[in-house]
Amino acid sequence: MTILNLSKKRVVLIGIFLAIFTIGTVFIFITPLSVKSTYGKFTQTSDGVTISFNVFEPSSGGLNKPAIIIGHGSMVNKEMLKGYALELAAVGFVAVPFDFRGHGQSSMIEPDNKTKDIIAIKEYLNTRGDIDMNSLGYIGYSMGGLGQVLIEEDLAFKCFIGIGTWLYPTLRAGDSTNPLNVLMIQALFDEAVELSELKISLATRVSIPVSTVDSNKLYGSFQEGNASMIYLDDNSNHLTVAWDADFIREARDWAINSFDLDVVDETFYVNIRGLILLLQVIGGMGFFFLTVEPLSKLVLTSKSDREKEIQYYKIEAPDMSVMSITIKTILFSIVLGILGVLIFLPLLLILPLAVAGFVVALLFGQAFGLIVLLWRIGKKTDSPLRTILARPFKGRNILLRQIILGAILGAMLFLIVYLSIGLNYLGLVPSITKFWTMPIYFAISFFVILILNMVTQVILQNKFSDSIKDTMKVLFLGAIFPLLYYIVYLLLVSVLMRSLFYFGTFIPISILMFTLTSGVSILSYRKTGNIITGAIINAVLLTFLIVTMSTPQSGLSFIARLLF
Repeated sequence: MTILNLSKKRVVLIGIFLAIFTIGTVFIFITPLSVKSTYGKFTQTSDGVTISFNVFEPSSGGLNKPAIIIGHGSMVNKEMLKGYALELAAVGFVAVPFDFRGHGQSSMIEPDNKTKDIIAIKEYLNTRGDIDMNSLGYIGYSMGGLGQVLIEEDLAFKCFIGIGTWLYPTLRAGDSTNPLNVLMIQALFDEAVELSELKISLATRVSIPVSTVDSNKLYGSFQEGNASMIYLDDNSNHLTVAWDADFIREARDWAINSFDLDVVDETFYVNIRGLILLLQVIGGMGFFFLTVEPLSKLVLTSKSDREKEIQYYKIEAPDMSVMSITIKTILFSIVLGILGVLIFLPLLLILPLAVAGFVVALLFGQAFGLIVLLWRIGKKTDSPLRTILARPFKGRNILLRQIILGAILGAMLFLIVYLSIGLNYLGLVPSITKFWTMPIYFAISFFVILILNMVTQVILQNKFSDSIKDTMKVLFLGAIFPLLYYIVYLLLVSVLMRSLFYFGTFIPISILMFTLTSGVSILSYRKTGNIITGAIINAVLLTFLIVTMSTPQSGLSFIARLLF
């Protein structure tokens, strides 16, 4: 520590934030104490697909336990529904969230028969010896609703809970001999499933007129094994149903009633775990941002140069005000973005993982507009575009040091996000079968983030002071530039698809992602004088996110889905 001349205050703060993060990490994985958690398990389907799953079960043990299999939606993974699994395990179920083939850490094989993935998890449960194989339930979120195909024929399933998904009107009706209690959880602002369609299916199921079907009203009974209900919430959308505390509580209570279970642990943990996550994130982010400066000094400079003033890479634009740059950045991004997307289109058609390709295609569109803006600024200052783009890479030795620093900080930030968000709310590690695509998406992500940082840091940030107030202004602008662009273009996609699915799914995640990347870019530029390090850090996080979320799909089929 002394070699970097760290102040006692910084050392103490680094220690405090690291301790907060460590404590939060420990507590989020041991809460609740009544649950035994097992991560990173794998099984094989009958057609050779490797399926990744986690197991959450009562720590007290025992035999003939009921079990619930949990299937996630498209572009997400088993971590998305960990909250449901933990609450179910706390009350006495063995809960098994898994990754469908092509998602998360599961492999992929054609034909795409995801029902076999559910069967593979059921076979795992059968091998345990402590499961009542006639007392099974299934939770299907969004795409995971396809489990109804299996439930229709398999009488071992006594309970189906659909979250933001469809209901087959012909799904078998339960009775006292072969019960099937069905709960459909629906968000008021769901972009993928219409409430009216659910009511039509429920009306068919319970044999009443559609006009008489109400939400939050129980039809049938648990005693007769035919309980059916649509639970409607008024403050969620299709993405957030996976984390909504009201939905999780309702699903838990429905499962308890379906199996007439003697509850093991009556405490509800969703809100407690949310507070622990907040503690964990605060600690992790505080530790990360406090270590950027000392690590930058350690990696980028020799001991004798550490007290020298940082030489900043700048693009001078004296005739442009902050307002002028802001307006032009937004306009050039939105107006010229479509041309950039069209230029990127041939690459999108051949890229693996079409959803990841779609994300970087949109980002490239904005980068193209900003390149034109940089070209126009360069003309006014007699700086050729080639010179502007090449300057961050000047000096082989310092460039190598920037890359090393970016790799270290990128790995550190990823680990913090993975241990907090990744393992508890949204998985961030793709299957081994998708790892080969990561260098491709990293290179594209690095390029588009670098171009954005040339505007937000190299030009705009230099027009502000280092005060907290001005830093917050730059943070806001750095997040709002890509966010406004994404909002406009995702709305255009929504018009083409006649659905707000991608808009509702991408925007909440984008708000958090762009805010974080803006903060990383600001601090790394301030402490290094260059934008290489920040671009590497942000590209690492973005690449893991989009590759994990993306499924094996060709660009051509993805575009066809958008248009038709």
